[in-house]
Amino acid sequence: MHLHFVLPQLEPLYGMERAAVLLMRGLQAQGVTVSATVLSRAIPPGLADLDIDHLGMGTRITRLVEAVPPLRRRLRALPAEVEIVSSGLWATVPVSAALASTGRDFVAWEHSLLPERLRIDRRVRALARMTRIGALRPRLVVAVSDGVARTVWQGAPKQSVVTITNPMPLAGFVPPREIADRARIGLLTTAAFRPYKNHAAALAALARLPENYHLTLAGDGEERQMLEARARELGIAHRTTFLGRVPGVARLLAEADLLVHPSRAETFGFSLVEAAEAGLPVATLPMPAMDELIPALVPGTLAAEPTPDALAEAVLRMTGDERPTLADFEKAWRARCEALDPATVSRRWVEVLDR
Repeated sequence: MHLHFVLPQLEPLYGMERAAVLLMRGLQAQGVTVSATVLSRAIPPGLADLDIDHLGMGTRITRLVEAVPPLRRRLRALPAEVEIVSSGLWATVPVSAALASTGRDFVAWEHSLLPERLRIDRRVRALARMTRIGALRPRLVVAVSDGVARTVWQGAPKQSVVTITNPMPLAGFVPPREIADRARIGLLTTAAFRPYKNHAAALAALARLPENYHLTLAGDGEERQMLEARARELGIAHRTTFLGRVPGVARLLAEADLLVHPSRAETFGFSLVEAAEAGLPVATLPMPAMDELIPALVPGTLAAEPTPDALAEAVLRMTGDERPTLADFEKAWRARCEALDPATVSRRWVEVLDR
């Protein structure tokens, strides 16, 4: 078996980019020949063990059109037995266009399609509509969560879909920490300031919490000025710290008392797993994909409703008598080791594609 991945980018090496590298290495360990073409940005160092070429496209949306001619030449040069796998809508659209009228099919590895993302992101809506066109439709969609799979089926009921979780590197068990100082309970968010990440809900929830709760926001983006202004309007600027973009969150996770994740559309929930690996419980909104992680793989709770009031109540539970125990963390860690092991995930890919 030979799989050729088409990836929108590999830099920064985080989230789905990191998952792609783990999956390709896991497949190689299973005896699968793996190669890849990256559309945009650079190829990070440390990937010399992988056969990766690069088209050198920019990052603007126009690359979806600009990439088609060179991608067509690249993919048509592959032997007929090579299975082509596109990663996400940003690769699926140019791949489907490049393969149009060639008689060759492909597999789409999908992680972006969720109801809320479709509702608020017109670019994702437009790209999703394109992939439903019969001539451009993949033969199979591998969804990273059941929430993504349901969304694919709702848009294209006849589409063949299977759910295979993302791989995550195995880590040693880290026990949970008690709240060291109840005079200042530290909440943390770690996400880009984009509309669907919904940081405004975290601020609104903080305004409903007692004065001893403080929120640190690690990240940056288009909504930063709006969020800083909102904190001032709510009278909680003295209880918020905007860090901007940070190179890593390990230290922040080690110092926080709770990860608050108000996102309305989470592709998989890498940041939730990272928190669990650091011994930190989480509080999130009740959204697809996140409800598959919590509490089975990630100790924490889902808010009863997708509202600031319910999120504030979830925070109180996770910093009070319902805080996850050592047994909860041990159980979730064992489940992660089984479900997210790159070897397990890559074997599942081989099983599905061998059918």
